[in-house]
Amino acid sequence: MIEIEVNISSLAFGLTRLAQLGQNMTPLTRDLAEVLKGATDRAFKDEVDPATGEKWHPLSPATLARRAKSGHTGSILQVSGQLAASIQTEHGPHHAAVGTSKVYGPTHQFGAKKGSFGTAKSGARSGSRRNPRNYTARGGATVGGWLSGRAQGGSMAIPWGDIPARPFLGIGREEDAEIEASVRRALGRALTGG
Repeated sequence: MIEIEVNISSLAFGLTRLAQLGQNMTPLTRDLAEVLKGATDRAFKDEVDPATGEKWHPLSPATLARRAKSGHTGSILQVSGQLAASIQTEHGPHHAAVGTSKVYGPTHQFGAKKGSFGTAKSGARSGSRRNPRNYTARGGATVGGWLSGRAQGGSMAIPWGDIPARPFLGIGREEDAEIEASVRRALGRALTGG
């Protein structure tokens, strides 16, 4: 009789490590979150949709004039730089994410039609010399300063004009390739114990 002995201890070890990776993928999700952040950073730098590579809709003549008047000639979505600076990553055992806590982020990502957030109505005077007029938006929120002077006649649409989508979150081919490479590296480390 012929006996063949097969030592599968290294395979069993690799499969055990692979199962452990499936239970806690934090090293992989950390890498994936950085890939997502890189795509967003490139979107702001190049002013493109990270998923399609298409250039963002150009600024309107009114916006360009307002920016020129205030002395700002910088990049789209970066008058103050707060939106781009607010991009944060998050990762855990089973997830990787990137996003912003800025309430206006979704408006820039998806766009908004004139009046899609309701209207602002003339409210009581605040008594402040710096901001003598406040406007009350639907739901009771008081909005001042930036609306002053625009709401001639008592009310105005919010936003006062269409805002085109300028996606800054997403992944494209480059990120797809980086994600695939990260997953392959993680699987390789799990199987080889490296």
